[in-house]
Amino acid sequence: MLMIMLGYRWRKAELLLPRTFTDAAAFTLLSCAIPIVYWFEVFVVMPRVFNSFFHVIHIFLGTFVLLNVITNFGMMVVVDTSTKGHIMPATVPHGWHVCAPCENVAPPRSRHCGICGCCVLKREHHCIFTGCCIGLYNHRFFVCFLVYMWLSTLYCSVVNAFFISPYIEEDRFWWTCIRIVLPGLWLIMNPSAETFYGFLFSLNVIGCLFLSVLLYYYTRQMLVNITTRERTDNCPISYDKGILHNIQKWIRSNWTDADTEEKRERERERGRERKKERETEREIHCLLYKCR
Repeated sequence: MLMIMLGYRWRKAELLLPRTFTDAAAFTLLSCAIPIVYWFEVFVVMPRVFNSFFHVIHIFLGTFVLLNVITNFGMMVVVDTSTKGHIMPATVPHGWHVCAPCENVAPPRSRHCGICGCCVLKREHHCIFTGCCIGLYNHRFFVCFLVYMWLSTLYCSVVNAFFISPYIEEDRFWWTCIRIVLPGLWLIMNPSAETFYGFLFSLNVIGCLFLSVLLYYYTRQMLVNITTRERTDNCPISYDKGILHNIQKWIRSNWTDADTEEKRERERERGRERKKERETEREIHCLLYKCR
């Protein structure tokens, strides 16, 4: 009911789970890492770094970020952004194309995903961590998810640096670097609570760096209203209408807006055709008048 009120469509229950081993592994890793890191930060790190008053404040902040991460992650998974359920025209309008696997007409900027087995409206990419495609309807949740994840990992990395420093300050520099760069090796060679804390610290740092790259890349594309496929294929049609307009389109997406530029081009073409018809009619009338 909530999804209907928000104007979204559910994905079918059998399509919610990942379909490949890679998607399933990445989905499981992220689903386990988020609650484990939350437990580590709230119940292990913060009581030792902050006093009781600031500890309570950071618990509320951490819970707020966690709820936003889970909500946006869940919306990415359950929101259906495919062409299924939409009534497509019987003919192929200008700028549209026929999807051979779907055996149906697909609007501009939509692409077929072999893993999902359907055409995705304004397809951005297939996300292995959610096991589904990022498209027109769930793109905003994807970017919000990246923002909250980046903020949380950045904050945790800074706080964890104060927490973990007593455990590594007496070691030699090269061994400390190995611990940070190869946390799994450190955990295998010396399994203990301290090495597990160091493993989670390194996981936060690596995640923060990885998310920084992703956030920069996809935010830049959002601001110019272009998808990864369009950038890779050097799409000749530009959908960039300015940063403010692009952000508004990102916030309030409608699948019928995916071919706005093509609609305008078709209207311009029809206008030119009508103008030529009127000119032809005038010429015919002039010739008939002269022939009288």
